Amino acid sequence: MNDPSTFATTEPDDREEPDGSLRPAPMQEAEADIPPRAAAAQRPRSGALRHVLRRPVAAALLFCGVLHLPVEAAAPALMTPADFLPLPVALVCLGLGAVLAIRDTPVVWRSVAVAALGLVTLYVWGGVALFDPLEGAVGGPFPWADTTVVLSAAACAVLAGVALMDRPARAREPSRRA
Repeated sequence: MNDPSTFATTEPDDREEPDGSLRPAPMQEAEADIPPRAAAAQRPRSGALRHVLRRPVAAALLFCGVLHLPVEAAAPALMTPADFLPLPVALVCLGLGAVLAIRDTPVVWRSVAVAALGLVTLYVWGGVALFDPLEGAVGGPFPWADTTVVLSAAACAVLAGVALMDRPARAREPSRRA
């Protein structure tokens, strides 16, 4: 009757020990067969890397957004449809940069990665079609702005991928007492 395995299966998992600490949950049969390396891989990580990368990636997105702000947004009659392209790019970059500075969630990181890859694609397409995505924008007159935007967006995409790979696991590791 005092066998530990019988005691563990008949008692609830949240029972307190005599010293006031919670009794650890019994180990499931499937968990007992997990090798130590796999168990270490399943442990939740702290997600500290995401917190470290958040501000530089947000700053790069905000910088890309500022370079895409239109110079003359008040003169729409003189603008062609292609001249409106910097405005949505600026809004997406500024919006995602601000959201990333505030929230550190996988959904935001995925959105940042998609937007950054879209920005790089826009510049590659613009180079092939002889179209300048910064024409009529704040960064348009500067020769370094195109290269800076592409490198910043590529870095944002790579760092977002790194941050997503380092996300903590959802499953809680069972507590173990020594």
